[in-house]
This record gives sequence, C-alpha cells and structure tokens, in this order.
Amino acid sequence: MEEKLRILKMVENGQISATEAAQLLQATDSRYSGYNTNDGGTADSSSTSLEELGRKFESFARDAAPKVEKFAEVVAGKIAGAADRLSDAFVQHADSAEDSSRSQRSSEKRSPGGGGGTSFEKQIEIFVEAGSHNELSLSGLGGEVRVKGYNGDKITARVSYRARANAPIEMVKLGGKYFLKYESGDFTMVSIDAYVPERAFGVIKLDGMNGVLDVSSLSATEMSFSNANGDIALSNLSAKNITAESSNGRFYVSKITAENASFENLNGPVDADELDVAKLKLHNYNSTLSLIMSKFARYRDYIWNVETGNAKLNINLPSAHDLGYHIKAHAAMGEIRLGLTGMQYLINEPSLVEARGSNFDTAAKKIKMAVETSNAPLLIN
Repeated sequence: MEEKLRILKMVENGQISATEAAQLLQATDSRYSGYNTNDGGTADSSSTSLEELGRKFESFARDAAPKVEKFAEVVAGKIAGAADRLSDAFVQHADSAEDSSRSQRSSEKRSPGGGGGTSFEKQIEIFVEAGSHNELSLSGLGGEVRVKGYNGDKITARVSYRARANAPIEMVKLGGKYFLKYESGDFTMVSIDAYVPERAFGVIKLDGMNGVLDVSSLSATEMSFSNANGDIALSNLSAKNITAESSNGRFYVSKITAENASFENLNGPVDADELDVAKLKLHNYNSTLSLIMSKFARYRDYIWNVETGNAKLNINLPSAHDLGYHIKAHAAMGEIRLGLTGMQYLINEPSLVEARGSNFDTAAKKIKMAVETSNAPLLIN
C-alpha cells in the first residue's frame, strides 16, 4: 500500500504520467495481497487478493491503477463529452421534425448583447402526450439549466441565449422524443428554465456546462444527468436507474428513490441525504463527502459503495431493530471512527475496519456498505 501511495504522489507532483503510473501499479500487484474476511470469520492476509474481496460486495479495496487513469484524464474527457452531447441528441432526425412547429407555441425577445453575441429570450410551450416511451433531452451551455416537474401536460420553458449568428433554436417533438435543438457551435450561452410533466417521460437526459444544473420532482424509468464546471442539485427524483456526473462544483443530491444509482463528482463537495437506493455508487474526489440517512424504507437489501479521495468522509446512519449493517471501511493515511452500536468487529485497525451488526443475519433489512477515503478521517455514526 505504501508503494502505491508513493506512485500516486508522484502523479500529483507531475513527476510521472498517468500511463506510467498505471504500469508501475500493475507491476506491484503480484506483491500485494489484501484482507479476506468471511461474514462470520476472521481476517486472513494470505488467501484472498483485493480484487477477490472487491467481488464479494462492492469492496473498498479496488485497484489503484484505474483510479489514477480516471482522475488524471476524466476532467478533460467530461468537458469534451459534454460539448459533444450538447443539444443535438436527435439531430439526425432534424429533417423530419416539422411536426413540432405545429404543436408548440413560442415567442422571442431580443436584448442587447455583449461580446458573445446578441442576447435573446424565447418562451416555449409544447403539449406532451402521455406515454412511457417518451424521452426528454435538454442541454444547456454556459448558463443555468433548471427543470422541475409539475402536475400538468405541457412543457413550459424560458430559454435565454446568446448566438454568434442568426442561429435557430427550437423545442422539437419527434414522435415521443422532446428535445431542444440547436447547433452548439453557433451559441455562446444557452440557459433553460422549464416546467415539465412530472410523470410523462420514460427517459430523461439533462446536461449542463459552465453553469448550474438543478433538477427536481420527476419520475421516470431511466434518468441521466451531466454537468461540467458547475454545481448540480438533484432532489425528489424517482427512477429504476439514475446516473449523474459532475465536475468542479458542489454536488447536492436529496430524496432519491431508485433500484440503481451512480453519482460521481470531481473537485467539489458532495452533500447527500435520504437516498433510498438499493444499489448505490457515490464517489467524489478532492473534496469532502457527507451522507445523512434517517431511514431505509423501500428495499430489503442494500449494497452501497461510498468513496472520496483526499478529503473527509462523514456518514450518519439510522439505528433501528430491523436494520442490520455490514460495513467495510478503509482510510488510507487516515483514521476511522465507527460509532454504530451493536457492531461485532472482524477487523479493527486505525485505518481498516470491518464490522457486522450482531443482528445482521436476522434483520429484516440488510445494509452492506463499503466506504473509503484517503489522507483524511472517515466517520460513521
């Protein structure tokens, strides 16, 4: 572990590249073995590798090599990917989209622009036919994207934008697909403030770049969110699967219900509460992560992986007779404090802990949780 930490430090200091680091880390794998803990047994340092422990249930002990590659290159990749995705998700159907102009109403106002071009504001209203096949795709650029669900049947949006030329921007309806269509190269700013039917879409995709992404009160089968260089706030959302990624801003997520959820952030604090998610991946890097739960209500089994790097990780969990916890915690170069009552320790070291509730086998709800941070304390209360 110390050897891998030295390699990571060399990357941070610019002494070696991500590719070189990955090669060095891979070279150390044959000399590195982790902890093997059976659910009711004791630690065995020689019989099981870290990868095997990871397969056991989303273990904290994943290889460091892919982390180095991810965090060294992901910021540039996210920004480039966000730019590629902006606004033209269904552009291949543009020639067939004339039907949208007959089903929407819009009005446009011009205002003096700055160096980025003329500023406009457009009011849009478009009727949404109910159906789980419906898809909503909205992308912003250099401005706020705020989308809120309501009990209605129309998309009502105010779109503010600056265009380098007399460029078109329209809300398009193509079959069951509803999307904001524009060529990103013609715009320096696109901001969206929209109310949409809260249960009219099976798929929802919302993107932002260099601004705030704020989404609330929606239900769908699939949801995906992406924001580069700005804050992201997600609240009161329900779906089978939810994914969200963001960078260089605060990530706030609250009151989420899902079978599967993946939330990832870079270079900004993460504040999460009331995530009733059966399988959860909650990752952060280079900033604090705080998770607060008051109850586990919807599911019988929970498998959670919670991780940050180079920052404090703090988790508050409820205590109840029907909840059984199995927790694996790792704080490289940090200290772990586990404050839950009724826990039986399988491993109890300053930076490595595995513990199970005495009632785990008989509990009505079982929560398996792998948590990890580095260079900072890890607190679970």
